[in-house]
Amino acid sequence: MHDPFLKSVFANRRMAEILIRDHVPEWADEIDFSTLREEPTELVSKKTLQQRHPDMTWSADTADGGRVLFLVEFQRRPERLMALRTTTYAALALERIVGEGDTRAEDPLPEFVYLVLYHGDAPWSGPDHVTDLLQRSDPGRFRLVSWREWAGAGRPRDDTTALVLSLARRLSFEEMAAQVAALRLRVLERGDASLDAFMVGRMDTMLVSRNYPEELKLGGAKTMTELVDRFHRSLDELVQRGARQGRQQGQKMVLRRQIVRRFGEKTAGQVSDVIERLRGPEGIDRVTDALLECGTEEEFIERVRTA
Repeated sequence: MHDPFLKSVFANRRMAEILIRDHVPEWADEIDFSTLREEPTELVSKKTLQQRHPDMTWSADTADGGRVLFLVEFQRRPERLMALRTTTYAALALERIVGEGDTRAEDPLPEFVYLVLYHGDAPWSGPDHVTDLLQRSDPGRFRLVSWREWAGAGRPRDDTTALVLSLARRLSFEEMAAQVAALRLRVLERGDASLDAFMVGRMDTMLVSRNYPEELKLGGAKTMTELVDRFHRSLDELVQRGARQGRQQGQKMVLRRQIVRRFGEKTAGQVSDVIERLRGPEGIDRVTDALLECGTEEEFIERVRTA
């Protein structure tokens, strides 16, 4: 077995330095070799909990305060998918460093270089970059789809995915009503009845999970059109109820001022909890009648509390 021999050689700091100086010259003048240290090789995927083990990992600090990882793999046979393996190991190594908490969110990740030390007889035939294993994909890049694309200036307002993302945000009743209506239009444009039914079910589930008044947790709608109609009717009812409650609150404030004028602040404070619990014009009328008909504070308080 050649690997144990090679591992024992390159576990030596001086040999690791020689390897880097000879084969990674672009970093040789930037790193502080006095900080060169061997790192643990066990790498664990957070999602699958699978353990991976590159053969060797060294790290060193740079003169400007950065850090470089040198991952080393010893290979006796050509391996077509080696670039995929090295990409996976490098990603796990960076993930571990971030998980250790030594890197702030705004800091750049450590740089890394992967070295495959080949000691086989056959010529190496595998590609050295993972993109060479693919036709059109770029594994180091992702596409961002944001809810802002639905509302952004100059963006088409028919992006269904961005609109769904927008619905997942914390929205006021009015904002939710507008966006539900917009989603209905997007679904209708696609002419897909199964999609319409699916979205109705998802919207019902979402509304139930939100901290919205019960009137908005509709249920029972069969189509997006029916859901939008019910949503707007419920929203109108909430607005009307709020207006009525606002009027009642104003009437309570007027009633409290009248109590203060007639019997004083102390008496008003003693019945304030009763006044606050009044519901509907009938309760306000009963307290107003007591205010006009009672001759003493004690009689007024007793009548209000027993009414």
